[in-house]
Amino acid sequence: MKKIAILHTGGTFVMVPNETGRLRPGNTAMEYIERTVIPGYRDVSVDQFQLFNIDSSLFTPSHWVSLSEKIKDIYEAYDGFIIIHGTDTLSYSAAALSFMLENLRKPVVFTGSQLPFIEKRSDAFSNLNASIEVVLHGGLHEVAVVFNNKVYRGNRVKKRDVWDFHAFYSPNYGLLIRMGIDLIKQEDLFLPESRTPFSIDTRICSDIISIPFFPGLDFSLYLSAITSGRVKGIVIQAYGSGNIPSDNRGLDKLFATASDKEIPMVLCSQSPAGRVNPELYDAAKQAEYYGLIGADDMTVEASVVKLMIALGRFGSLEEIKDFMKRNVSGEKR
Repeated sequence: MKKIAILHTGGTFVMVPNETGRLRPGNTAMEYIERTVIPGYRDVSVDQFQLFNIDSSLFTPSHWVSLSEKIKDIYEAYDGFIIIHGTDTLSYSAAALSFMLENLRKPVVFTGSQLPFIEKRSDAFSNLNASIEVVLHGGLHEVAVVFNNKVYRGNRVKKRDVWDFHAFYSPNYGLLIRMGIDLIKQEDLFLPESRTPFSIDTRICSDIISIPFFPGLDFSLYLSAITSGRVKGIVIQAYGSGNIPSDNRGLDKLFATASDKEIPMVLCSQSPAGRVNPELYDAAKQAEYYGLIGADDMTVEASVVKLMIALGRFGSLEEIKDFMKRNVSGEKR
């Protein structure tokens, strides 16, 4: 008999209205799942654990560490893991665990819902049932996201809609599994099963800033943070394929200051689809001059989390650059 662990962290899935009608985390979802969902899987043993019960906007890197450590503690006892998570920061958490959980040989599936489970039209239990099916029959050995009968690589997803049940998409990587009457698997897109023993590495440093470009941005606003020594890494959300305003003296000073302090700078795109190519436009030549690290086709979320991981694990700029350039867990081509 296969065994599945459901790890609860909160989010819309478990929420109930308070006295004013605003949603807050409730405490009855686990009991409801135990009574209504689990009995439908007679050949499967399902255990539930509540790690947190919070709105996902309250997630921090410490929560990613706790999730990873819990999975390590119970890893040998279960065939797969389902994490119920709020949708707002789910893409960050899925990316983080894709790096922290090393050499996975079992599926770790994130899911959630757009409506609380108490609502008549809720997608909560369709997403949970789909996640169970993916753990049992998907053949995955990686961190994935299951939502609206679609299965994505965890470090490739972005939230696309706050209203539609089709809440996530993967702009630069195909679906791992499409769920209809059958499971249509794109096995050529799966990560291979590791031959190395499972382990975790939860070292992380969140002392970074992420700068989204917009016309008229005064880059000097960030200089005091950089010169203070508090900033250890920078994610630049540039235009298009990595284009930057090359005649902006404030940006030039920001790049020069960060470069002098050996602060790694990652160049990603505000455009969800496509890849960074700073060599395409002459205006972007500053990026190459100051040694910015191209994010290729990584999402902004994956770029942010991966830089945090790199800063936690490595001490030298060259080691950080090497890690950022490598495809570590399927986050880039």
